[in-house]
Amino acid sequence: MKLIMGTMTFGPQVDLENARIMISRFLQTGHDELDTAYIYNEGDSENILGTIFSKMADQPVNIATKVHPRVTGKLDGQTVKIQCEESLRRLCRDTIDILYLHFPDQNTPVENALEMCSTLYEQGKIKEVGLSNFPAWLVVDVWHVCKKNGWPTPSVYQGRYNGLTRNVETELLPALHKMGMRFYAYNPLAGGLLSGRYASFDDSPAPGRFTFRKTYSARYWKRSFFDALKVLSTRCKDSDIPLTEAAFRWLVHHSMLDTARGDGIIVGASRMDQLEQNLSAAQKEALPESIAEAFNDAWEEARPESPEYFTFFSKKQHALRK
Repeated sequence: MKLIMGTMTFGPQVDLENARIMISRFLQTGHDELDTAYIYNEGDSENILGTIFSKMADQPVNIATKVHPRVTGKLDGQTVKIQCEESLRRLCRDTIDILYLHFPDQNTPVENALEMCSTLYEQGKIKEVGLSNFPAWLVVDVWHVCKKNGWPTPSVYQGRYNGLTRNVETELLPALHKMGMRFYAYNPLAGGLLSGRYASFDDSPAPGRFTFRKTYSARYWKRSFFDALKVLSTRCKDSDIPLTEAAFRWLVHHSMLDTARGDGIIVGASRMDQLEQNLSAAQKEALPESIAEAFNDAWEEARPESPEYFTFFSKKQHALRK
């Protein structure tokens, strides 16, 4: 299974030197894709990557970043152009391998952003167009708009997918397969809920994504998710399989991800030992049937409160930034 290194922790949790060490270790495994975004930690993630890239010019690395409407209040062509060019400067690169539209903006015609993506593609500033957090119907619409206008069609989608949030399976993944688009799964450990660190809804979350980013608590810190977690934890303990390892093995071997189609998993970490653990888990064999079934049981527990895989940008997000 293809692994992509996520760098959202670079900045407040991972400093420059530790980021360099982690990237070096990741590349040693034979994987070569890194993922960031214009808004990650107010640009710190991209700046750290740029500093590292400037000293490793001979090492082939593919980099993806994302354009976010929160910065300007809309997702239009000018937003795409400004953020892409600033990302290139921060990253010390001439080309971005994948430029994602980070969130859909229902108040701005998407054609404007797509046309600019086409211009950037023709200029050699980007190699692929990607989508993230878009609903399936809009992905299909975007793909056909690009096809009709002779613009590069989106070739990859980055979305939330793990053993406790499987909403993408119903419509999105079948649609992507139909259009020949890859799927990269983020939040493979449900923001850390599947890390084995948490046992009760009533506990206070340890420092990490649940304390650094309130959206993660809103997404995963729910009683039904802890009921699901109990199902998984019990079964994994009986089989002497760490929960984190089981979560990755489920994604690699039992989910709807398809290696043959180029699907992959975004692996993030705030410490080197976490990265090593995640890399190792993704290389292991399929789960015993009892554990695979436990994931299905856990999904039924979590499903009623599972967050949608798509999120529309709202003007409130832009207002909060000011």
